[in-house]
Amino acid sequence: MKGVSVLNCHSIRNRAGRRSKPGILFRAALLVGAALVCSSNLAMAQAGGLDITFGTGGVLTDSVGEFNNSGTSGDVVAVQSDGKIIAAGTIGFAAGAVRLNTNGTLDSSFGTGGTVTINFPGSNEGPSQVIGVAIQPDGKIVAGISNLNADANPLFILARLNPDGSLDTTFGSGGVVETQIGPFGSAAASVFALQSDAKILLAGSSAMARYNTTGQLDSTFGSGGIAAIAAASPTAMALQPDGKILIAAGGALPASLTAPVVGLASPAGVISRYSTSGNIDTTFGISGEAASVAAASAIVVQIAAGCVSTCKILVAGTVVSSLSVSGGNDTGLGLVRYSSNGNVDTSFGKRGGVITGFAPVKTLASAYALVLQTNGDIVAAGLAGQASGTQGDDFALARYSGSGVIDTTFGSSGRVTTAFGTNAAAIYGLAVQSDGKIVAAGLSLQSGQSGQVGGLVVARYLSQ
Repeated sequence: MKGVSVLNCHSIRNRAGRRSKPGILFRAALLVGAALVCSSNLAMAQAGGLDITFGTGGVLTDSVGEFNNSGTSGDVVAVQSDGKIIAAGTIGFAAGAVRLNTNGTLDSSFGTGGTVTINFPGSNEGPSQVIGVAIQPDGKIVAGISNLNADANPLFILARLNPDGSLDTTFGSGGVVETQIGPFGSAAASVFALQSDAKILLAGSSAMARYNTTGQLDSTFGSGGIAAIAAASPTAMALQPDGKILIAAGGALPASLTAPVVGLASPAGVISRYSTSGNIDTTFGISGEAASVAAASAIVVQIAAGCVSTCKILVAGTVVSSLSVSGGNDTGLGLVRYSSNGNVDTSFGKRGGVITGFAPVKTLASAYALVLQTNGDIVAAGLAGQASGTQGDDFALARYSGSGVIDTTFGSSGRVTTAFGTNAAAIYGLAVQSDGKIVAAGLSLQSGQSGQVGGLVVARYLSQ
């Protein structure tokens, strides 16, 4: 996808039971508050250390737009060609985005004081959320939006912003597109991708749609621009270099599929592959599907030199079987790699998979984001916490070689955690800057009380 900065492998945060995660409770009600930020890194200058030139000690916490007992949250992130950072998710009850300068301060040239909220002309009762963001080569910003928690009429929603944050009126209706997914019933989008030709993909419950560059449904895709998919609850989407579409979903496995790595990954979660025209690709796995890790939340294509249709496929999520997590963990970050035909690639990690725990301090861990660095290293991120929740959940990252070996030069034995006092926190979006630094977007909130303190968090970590 040359020339396009894309974040396309993150799914909607669990406000209505989706993407369950241990030890962290998400609510719509958030109050603005400051968080005490600390890091488990032994040396700030080492790989995995917070970049102290960014924000405050490496972190920006933003609660702008708080109203009606609601604050901001970060779900996705992308880096512009000039190094500025777009972090998006929810502002108040609205889909919104912030843009940061390269030093982690809000960019006042974007929207109002660095912040944009996106309103829709159609029915949109209840909160909405940006679930995917990408930067076009011309600097325009494309956002996939979910109104899953709307009181009525869930929709597929897209918006395109000009570089200054204003709606691009040449796109859709005044910069916004809303689609009722007719034969599939009401559906809200949950995953998003931008193709190299600037066409846009959205998928939700049992359906996927493709739009052309002006926001119209692409009649060459599926039936009138909409195609049926196997996934009832898509959690991640990625594109192969040949244009084929990969979708991950959690939930129980079909009877025809078994656990991808016996004794390593739990038998739950599915990935499926579709042709460029939206048809299920029956050459992949079993009739187009393959078993994946439980709560599969991120997917990337591991591109080797010259691969087009033969690239490796990485899926990250949560391993929930205590028998398969070493070191006293109840759950861990789980990765599985597949060959291009959907079979588990046993040359990766241990028999095709990798599991990473954060015990003894944090016995629960979940992966919600995945990114490849330019040297081929793999970074997975999410949360590390405890069942009791007494110490909160921390940002958690782990780095691996391209073959799935933990990188012991990163953080402490390949692992990094960042705590926000006793707040519960998690990373949902990852991006890599041109200099290799790792940008993470997520949420920090105070749980267990009627008043929730939280906000969007963006942190930047050193790569080397």
